[in-house]
Amino acid sequence: MPVCARAVQQSDGTLLLALDPTNTNLSTCQYVVENGASNAWRELGRMGLQDAQQIGLSVGLLWATAWVFKTIARAIPSHNNESET
Repeated sequence: MPVCARAVQQSDGTLLLALDPTNTNLSTCQYVVENGASNAWRELGRMGLQDAQQIGLSVGLLWATAWVFKTIARAIPSHNNESET
């Protein structure tokens, strides 16, 4: 949820961006600060086909790599220091 912010000059001359939750009209704000959650869904909707394919390929490659390591781990015999009596 976006929140209004305003620039505040500090005593050393630097500016500080201070949130102002009392101002709910975003059109009158000096600055608008958005949180990542609402912005992420919007950006996900704007994703192009090439970006989606690249992400899907990366996830598929990660899963395939994990499967290969799991298969190798199962193929290696484990010796459990158990004595036979």
